[in-house]
Amino acid sequence: MNLNKQILAIIILLLAAMPHALGHVTGGKLQNFQYNADHAQVAPIVDGYLDDPAWERVTPGKLEQNLITGERWNPSPDFTGSFAATWRNGFLYVAIKFVDDQLETRQAKLLRGDHLILYVDPHHSGRKEDLYRFEIRIGKEMETLKYPLTRIAWGNDGQTCELSFRLDNLARKGNSIGFFITYSDVDSGNLQNKITWAPEGYTEESEYLPDLVFTAKIEPTRQQKLIQWGRIKSLY
Repeated sequence: MNLNKQILAIIILLLAAMPHALGHVTGGKLQNFQYNADHAQVAPIVDGYLDDPAWERVTPGKLEQNLITGERWNPSPDFTGSFAATWRNGFLYVAIKFVDDQLETRQAKLLRGDHLILYVDPHHSGRKEDLYRFEIRIGKEMETLKYPLTRIAWGNDGQTCELSFRLDNLARKGNSIGFFITYSDVDSGNLQNKITWAPEGYTEESEYLPDLVFTAKIEPTRQQKLIQWGRIKSLY
């Protein structure tokens, strides 16, 4: 086998392995789909109320993909929802806000009531693994929390929520983790819809997780602003 054929064989082998090794970037439309969690100057207080300055500075992600049909979910009186994420000092903070025309929170069994499903994959495996799956009842605070989830708090009659995840040095600028969030809309004990943050065409059969990327905007200090202003004045 000459050198060119050897190189071709190596390339074929690498391409065959990529869907498993790089699932988080080769899962179809997920390749260009991610959420940028910006760094917070002050960490939000996890109390369930989204009145912290940190939430005013972030861009929300919309829950607008129907997992059952694979089609886009148009906001309606039945359900409208969004989320946002920020980070500081090794913690990821997630805020969720939604309007559900019929909140079902009295059922004893999780699947018989409205609930959230989150995946937070700090190891960035790219796939939906039970290890990274969090099932959360709407309006209910959990007594036992699974790592890396550290706190859940609800406000506004169970229609806003804040969560914190301890990721330590994994939460740093430029790093990525697997992330996914779904609202299971249950009416009268029966599942009606599953609305998620995902690209169009994404369904329950999709095994790959989207990315959450830790970003940080450079905020100039007062001294830097004075220097910049001095440079501008020198031009005139």
